[in-house]
Amino acid sequence: MMESCPAEKRIGIIGGSFDPIHIGHLIIAQDAAERLELSEVVFIPAAIPPHKQHLQRIDAEHRLNMLKLATETDMRFSVSDIEIQRGGVSYTVDTLKALRDVDPDAALFLIVGSDTLVDLHTWHKTEEILTLCDVATFLRPGEDSVEAIAEKIRLSTGQREQLLRNVIAAHRIEVSSSEIRMRLAGGLSIRYLVPPEVEMYIYEHSLYQG
Repeated sequence: MMESCPAEKRIGIIGGSFDPIHIGHLIIAQDAAERLELSEVVFIPAAIPPHKQHLQRIDAEHRLNMLKLATETDMRFSVSDIEIQRGGVSYTVDTLKALRDVDPDAALFLIVGSDTLVDLHTWHKTEEILTLCDVATFLRPGEDSVEAIAEKIRLSTGQREQLLRNVIAAHRIEVSSSEIRMRLAGGLSIRYLVPPEVEMYIYEHSLYQG
């Protein structure tokens, strides 16, 4: 009798500041898990995001704790502190290589939004990133069409075609971390914008307020 081959392990990766994590992040992760048939979605908070080095962030420990609280009840989701432990500017290419070393046979999917896709040419070692993973772009209703996005991608024809194969429709969630920070600073409620556990953590530690 022939032995059955194990199913391919498919891992989604969502990176960012997560300052703080909100329901939009979680819904995109769920869309990705379903549409890409992922085994796991890993949230990876950056130590220092390359394109946001000038912005002030709360301590990495708080961002990591909020991520763990937000994802702990969903078995599909996990959190990695790989970039925080590495320190310095968090380049995606370094993270992908580290994940490849741990699980060389897994299929990696870098989950991004359409705004990130058109800026991909500005990333550190973009060409190498495209050899290490598939980039899955989630397009929300009301955003540019695939054709309009294609015209903005400043990469080679082959790379553009590779990227456009994984453009996927997602839910439209008009929530941002910057909006949550502004609401907190202004004394407004963030209920329903973040998971209850994250809301409680923010108030317990007086984050973003004043």
